[in-house]
Amino acid sequence: MDRANTQVRTLVFEIEGRASDDAIPVVVSTDVVAQMPDGPEILVHTADAIDLKRAPLPIIATHRSGQLNVGLVDNLTINNGQLRGIARFGSRAEAAEYKADVLNRTIRSVSVGYARIKGYFRRSDEVLVVTRWMPTHAALVAEPVDIHAGFFRSLESVPAFEVGAEPLVAVTEVESASRAAALPPQPAATAARKEQQMENEAKAAAEAAEAAKKEREKDEQERAVREARAKNDAKSAGELEGSRVRAIENLCKMNRLDDRYRNMWVNQGLSLEEVSEDILKILEERGKSNPQPASRLGLTAQETQRFSLQRAIAAISTPTPDWKDAGFELECSRSVAKRVGKTMEPTKFFVPFEVMERPLDQQVRQYLEALGRRDLTVATAGAGGFLVQTENIGFIEMLRNRSVAFRMGARRLSGLQGSVTVPRQSAAATAVWLANEASTATESPQTFVQMALTPKTVSAYTEISRQLLLQSSPGAEGIVTDDLAQVVGIAADLGVLEGTGSGGQPTGISGTAGIGSVSGTSLAAAGAIEFQTDIASANVTPLRPGYVTTPAVAGLLMVRPELPSTGTTRLWTGNIWDGAIFGLPAMTSNQLTAATMIFGDWQEVVVGEWGVLEVEVNPYANFQAGIVGVRALYSMDVGVRRPFAFSRATTIT
Repeated sequence: MDRANTQVRTLVFEIEGRASDDAIPVVVSTDVVAQMPDGPEILVHTADAIDLKRAPLPIIATHRSGQLNVGLVDNLTINNGQLRGIARFGSRAEAAEYKADVLNRTIRSVSVGYARIKGYFRRSDEVLVVTRWMPTHAALVAEPVDIHAGFFRSLESVPAFEVGAEPLVAVTEVESASRAAALPPQPAATAARKEQQMENEAKAAAEAAEAAKKEREKDEQERAVREARAKNDAKSAGELEGSRVRAIENLCKMNRLDDRYRNMWVNQGLSLEEVSEDILKILEERGKSNPQPASRLGLTAQETQRFSLQRAIAAISTPTPDWKDAGFELECSRSVAKRVGKTMEPTKFFVPFEVMERPLDQQVRQYLEALGRRDLTVATAGAGGFLVQTENIGFIEMLRNRSVAFRMGARRLSGLQGSVTVPRQSAAATAVWLANEASTATESPQTFVQMALTPKTVSAYTEISRQLLLQSSPGAEGIVTDDLAQVVGIAADLGVLEGTGSGGQPTGISGTAGIGSVSGTSLAAAGAIEFQTDIASANVTPLRPGYVTTPAVAGLLMVRPELPSTGTTRLWTGNIWDGAIFGLPAMTSNQLTAATMIFGDWQEVVVGEWGVLEVEVNPYANFQAGIVGVRALYSMDVGVRRPFAFSRATTIT
């Protein structure tokens, strides 16, 4: 036989399903187009494209992190657009169950986990071509993105990948030719497919070069933008500083603050949020130490004590006002009316600010003590009391002490003139991670809104017997003052808690947009804690935290255990008026809507007070009984600086 003419024919057999229990053939991935969440993608399958440093690959049940391996894939090879290997499962019970499902064909599909390694570009048809990647694991999945990957897959079962008319394998033409020369002779159909694949590879290489060119052009454009931005940085910084200075100047003008504050804030470089906090402190302290409203007449201490609400009411409680016994009160009322631009009327008089804040004399105090009407004293709950006895029980202090909101810590700005405007930051700038040195931060300016306080007048009505007005005892004066303060105080407190913002009312906490909410259904320990987590999630560290609810709700919580597992400590501790929930103050008020509760940082509530008290008398409220009707008018407003510092529950059961 002439060996020179001997022909050799090689047959390659792929027997699907031929596997032992310990070695199962698997196709980990292929170079088909995969529809990923961010668009179509192709993983190039060549020796240069795939980094197998992590081989053998672990087999896990799903792509979730933190799972134990149930097996591994070794003997990895790259062949004909596929990453193939041998799957071997572990001996643990869980791994054995997965292996049994694979052997009986219950589990067929796998999905590769991988990392891109600075080798990818986007083709003209928007397909992302990954030219350098590293497989990290193989996951057992029901619906794989690559439908040709899985166990017991034929070598020739994967068609040439393509998207429309644009197939791709990202290798160079030289690499394609060398790889084709190294392969054994193939059948005609396979050879034709390889020839087409080589053409596709050449096209892909051209596209890769075009993509690199575009990337260089993009880099040049970004460099030009950075240079231009650098030139404008000084100008931009100057514009921002100018805006800050102008805003501070406007705030000082609106709140009647002199230039020393303006210069201090500008020179210290304070932000508008810091400036607004300082303004509140200044106005608050100004109201405590030296309020100068228009109704302050400059009365001496003796003149202030001389003024009698009782005499003034008695003077105009007759059909024809008779001021012969109240000449001083008439003179004061006229002076206040002139200062505040009001018109004197026969049945109305105005009270000087000094009178509203004066302490009552010793006789009146003793009389109110005897009646049990002394101002609120210390209420003990837990380790200490929430309230402190107040010696000054003039009209304003009585009004304030009857308010749950003030007792919880609401801030008050007294002696205001005109409107008050305080800005607060409603949104912060957004931090942006920069992918590389050419990345730029997205502009996200800080957002400020204004909390404006404007006078809103509350009207309250009470009835007093004419006989009481004719008495001259200090006790009668105290009763009149006390009744007026009580009705006005209740109305003012209601405005802070439940003001609707319409019909002349201020916008109270419940009506403020942006406060949190807690479900009131079967309110228990978890719900009480949710109030606190609500505002903690908004990055609020409260200075005066506390709960306010109705007596009925407090009664419910007094019989519910703080922790259901122990059942010993009640959720509401203390008495039904002043208690504590999880160590924080809790008070009750019938001002709230039934079955509601408010929790928050009460120092974020600001109450503005304009010191003009108008008293109007109706001598015919009850003609037969000689009852005189008295209406008191007082101006105030409410603002919530940070709505997210409060949370509210309704329909509590």
